[in-house]
Amino acid sequence: MFCVRVERVTNHTESIATITFDREIPSYPGQFLMVNVFGYEEIPLSLSSPNSVTVKAVGETTGALVKFKGGELLGLRGPFGKPFTPSKKALIVAGGIGIAPLKFLHDFLIERGADVLVVFGARTSEELIWKDELSNVMLATDDGSEGFKGNVVELIKAKNIDLSRFERIYCCGPKPMLRGLFRLFKAEGVLDRAEFLLENYMRCGIGLCGSCVLENGLRVCVDGAVFRGNEIEL
Repeated sequence: MFCVRVERVTNHTESIATITFDREIPSYPGQFLMVNVFGYEEIPLSLSSPNSVTVKAVGETTGALVKFKGGELLGLRGPFGKPFTPSKKALIVAGGIGIAPLKFLHDFLIERGADVLVVFGARTSEELIWKDELSNVMLATDDGSEGFKGNVVELIKAKNIDLSRFERIYCCGPKPMLRGLFRLFKAEGVLDRAEFLLENYMRCGIGLCGSCVLENGLRVCVDGAVFRGNEIEL
């Protein structure tokens, strides 16, 4: 484990914040850190940039993180996991806080001249963080407060997006969203082009504890957390 100091906290909403470290972590989009919030737990968090994680308060530890003001110390292990595969023609599909690792990927691909389309959905417009920083983005909200009213699967179908024109399709978000995308990609014959970042619960991050083992025996922490569509069943 090594320590970093929190340089800045960006509060996107009352419950979502980006925690920026005082140094960059050598890493690639899709990798994650085991973050020790001293006095609380150690939790896995995907990198949202080389020097940040973005978190939604869903428990005691994440609730403490989003209340940070800057200057705090964090213990880190990692980065761990397989990253996304780079491509030149990409579709990024994000749901809710699943945008965090995909924002890292978006910036990585854009910097390298890739053609990127983003489909981003959330419950409300407030949770569409970074919407103004994403190039070529289509938005959806469950309540219709911004963009298409519905989820990202419904938006892809409504807009008749030609999935076959993308070299890679990258996905991260709630499990029901991922299942819907999995079924859609399978029906459209593009499952082998899709990469899913799974955010299963992990304790060790290094493949020893067995807490993140999938039904097919793959471990999310070391065999993922990014999986090709034809490696898993959702």
